[in-house]
Amino acid sequence: MPKSNARQINLTMAKKTHDIIRKAWENTTEDIKLSSWVLDIILQAIEKDKWLKNYASHLSFVGIDKNGILLRDRHLKDSIVEIKLLDNRLWCQICREKNCMHVYYTMARPELASLQDPEQPHKTTRRSRRT
Repeated sequence: MPKSNARQINLTMAKKTHDIIRKAWENTTEDIKLSSWVLDIILQAIEKDKWLKNYASHLSFVGIDKNGILLRDRHLKDSIVEIKLLDNRLWCQICREKNCMHVYYTMARPELASLQDPEQPHKTTRRSRRT
């Protein structure tokens, strides 16, 4: 049996997952190895989750539609808060603000990437990268 190297751990993943990760890495402008980039992303996600638990533990994700995210706010008696993407900005329907805790929480959610602004045409950008 090979010796265990306590300084290195291998991670097994499905090829489809690897292909998605590699494509995202290839579209970045960072000049680092794929493995380092993946570790950075994982560590950033852990830090983000810690922040959300410490500063927004009263908020939770409920659902998403084409141009809005629904949250539950325990500070507002479990009210459902809708955050809309309007004119390329997030807007809280409850606070009538673009700079409230509901908007900040939404900015930290991965579902934000799937929102579509009804006022803006959908754009995609591509950048080439070294392999």
